[in-house]
Amino acid sequence: MAAHGARLLYFAGALSAVCAAAACAPGGDARKAEVDGEKAYTLRCGYCHDVPDGVGADLTPRVLASYATVGALDRYLRTAMPHEDPGGLSAEEYDGILGYLLESRSLVPSAPDYRALPDSTTLRVAG
Repeated sequence: MAAHGARLLYFAGALSAVCAAAACAPGGDARKAEVDGEKAYTLRCGYCHDVPDGVGADLTPRVLASYATVGALDRYLRTAMPHEDPGGLSAEEYDGILGYLLESRSLVPSAPDYRALPDSTTLRVAG
């Protein structure tokens, strides 16, 4: 009987950890978790774009600005990346990666929230 109780406690703890990792709110509702764009980029994009002789292009400001607008870059990321699984990331990962690229490459004027930028916002190379 004690082993059964220990097993129940183990599974309850595991379920709690899974729910926490999935950002479940009390009652089982999933909340939209905001993704750290830099971490998502490093994990999901860096293995092609940030390695010597990588498969992907070096994502310089000039390369990214060639998409002309925030909306065009966003659509390209969501439909063509990652190369081995286009469209395979979560919406939150795409949002975080886009925000990281816009901020880290200084492609748009400072904005409190890149998600509030209109799709027509022009991408610019600073300097």
